[in-house]
Amino acid sequence: MKPENRDPVFPIVIFPEKIQRIVKQASEEANYPLNYIAAALFFAASVAVGNFRTLMAGTIKVKAILFMALIGTPGSGKTHPINFAVAPFLRLDKSSIQKYQNSLEEWRKTPAESRGKKPKAKQFRVQDITMEAITKILGETRRGIFVFVDELKGWVSSFNKYRNGGGDLEQWLSLYNGVPITVNRKGEDDITFVADPFVGVIGGMQPGILPRLFGGSNMDNGFFYRLLFVNNNDDGKPLLWRKADIPSGCDEEWRKFINSILRPTGYFDEKEIETDYTFSDDAWDYLVDWQNGIEERNAEDEPESVIAIFRKIQDYCLRFCLIIHVMREAAEEIPRSKTIDEDTALRATILAEYFFLTAKETYNLVQQGGFNHGKFFDLINCLNSTFTADQAVAVGGRIGISRNTVFRYLRQEADGPFLKKTGHGKYAKIE
Repeated sequence: MKPENRDPVFPIVIFPEKIQRIVKQASEEANYPLNYIAAALFFAASVAVGNFRTLMAGTIKVKAILFMALIGTPGSGKTHPINFAVAPFLRLDKSSIQKYQNSLEEWRKTPAESRGKKPKAKQFRVQDITMEAITKILGETRRGIFVFVDELKGWVSSFNKYRNGGGDLEQWLSLYNGVPITVNRKGEDDITFVADPFVGVIGGMQPGILPRLFGGSNMDNGFFYRLLFVNNNDDGKPLLWRKADIPSGCDEEWRKFINSILRPTGYFDEKEIETDYTFSDDAWDYLVDWQNGIEERNAEDEPESVIAIFRKIQDYCLRFCLIIHVMREAAEEIPRSKTIDEDTALRATILAEYFFLTAKETYNLVQQGGFNHGKFFDLINCLNSTFTADQAVAVGGRIGISRNTVFRYLRQEADGPFLKKTGHGKYAKIE
């Protein structure tokens, strides 16, 4: 009765063939969960696109900014795929920071009257998620940065903390949109203004904390709808180690691919002129038809919350178009062009549909208070076709599920797709 692969599978068909090969090799050789490694590579590509490539959709200026959360229990393999995906940036950071330290040392040795401007440290990755740190680095690295922390709980929780009379939520909502932000430094009169920010965010979240982060009024601030959720098709068992921690050869192939996207901008070159992309008529018509079809379908039978999820995914679909187009160029799958074609638009909508499904799944998880479907199916698979609450409690006790959790499962899933309540304390499985 337990359905296989309940979570959607990341559609790697949206990638150029050489990236599909990296995903498959990383999944097979290093045992990286496919959903995680595919999503992490896509995120890394968005960082490479950065601030110097934008998309004009009518009057809307679209950036490749992604806020992505990999959902999984401890040990489900979230961190290693992200480390693999962002390794090319960390390598560049190491070189850039060493150069900065050498330049700073020389600057300090130079007499004050002969010094030029103080060197700036340019980097891609930021680990300090305070708004002061983010804006400081944005002021020094115009091409864009990314935040990667193992657990995003602290990041989201910080939105409820107040600094200088206001929280960080509004600033992060602005960063999501890539619009100018102004930050007053804590305890100082100094004001930082960033005219053209680019900040991507990636990290992990445990399913059990989702209700605490986004439940109740925390859903009302709208931040949940701006996250891309990646769920893993696992059975809750820990991943087994493989002989190869890093897939042989594909780490270097991935580094070269990312560098091929970065190279036109000279990595940290501040003089690079921004490139604007537009849609072909066929691509734009396809996107409009897709949007109208999904809107019409969801308006009929979905609650307002699901419609809100899709409308944010619509925004993301345009970002997906930009990222996929640049990836296809870098893979030499298409000639370099400032016009996004219909094939790219099709791939973007496929990816948008995937993230639409994962967002709905995650929303349901929040509403159900962190409901663990894996344990639920373990429970009902051990029960007869009809059973009582007392029988369910007894079986739950034998397989490590508490009495309170069993009753929560029965309460939440009664008259759902898997259980039917037939009387007081009586249930039947729906086959």
